[in-house]
Amino acid sequence: MKKLYTYNFISRILFLLLVPTIFRALGFAFIWHSIFFGAITIVVIIWGTIILISPLLGRVGCGWICFMGTIQDLTSTVSLFKIKWNKPKRWIRVLNILIFFTTAFIFLFIRFDKGLVKGIEFAPWFLDMDFNAHYKHVWIYDTFGAVLLGLLLERRWACRNLCFMGALCAAGASYSRLIPVVDKSKCNNCGKCEADCLVRIPIKEYIANNQGLVTSSECLVCGKCVESCNKKALKIKFVWNRKNYIQESIDKITL
Repeated sequence: MKKLYTYNFISRILFLLLVPTIFRALGFAFIWHSIFFGAITIVVIIWGTIILISPLLGRVGCGWICFMGTIQDLTSTVSLFKIKWNKPKRWIRVLNILIFFTTAFIFLFIRFDKGLVKGIEFAPWFLDMDFNAHYKHVWIYDTFGAVLLGLLLERRWACRNLCFMGALCAAGASYSRLIPVVDKSKCNNCGKCEADCLVRIPIKEYIANNQGLVTSSECLVCGKCVESCNKKALKIKFVWNRKNYIQESIDKITL
């Protein structure tokens, strides 16, 4: 379990290096293009699957695959502005989701009326993986934008507040069965896990008020908190019934 973050870091770096090769398979913004062309493409399948499994595994896509998040992780260690933890703005998240999908489907319907598309078809490789000059520029803009966001706004602030995919994954992750769990009998409340968290989750609040069950939908399941804990009080594990776990923890204290 201690090595989980090592595996996580390796995974994110590998996907970061892989992105230029299959940019249109991993860049979730190409979901817009897929809808525009009326095709269920590989990028829709990949990120659609990640959204569907988020109620079970949480935000594994954000924490183990997303190259934009990885770039922000690497650059935000020297971010210009230190931002106090706040819950993401729900209205901004909803607005971003609405704008993204509404505009995509409007263009799909316009093209459908013009006879340019027949509807939505299953065509995984409709967006070919050719990394031509145009998409090289798009990749550069995306990468530069992620670097800039990391330098200006620390700890994936943009992922938590501006990313429509992060918002969709977070909605499912609210019910995730795979979450960080703190053993309160071992924890000395030093706060190192919270200080090292990639998204600044207030872990100490969950220790104090939720029997050590870190149920934040912002968790990336990366294992950074586990690595940070010198007392080995933290584990990421499956908790199938949160209410039962909390009640059992309370019962142990009162016995």
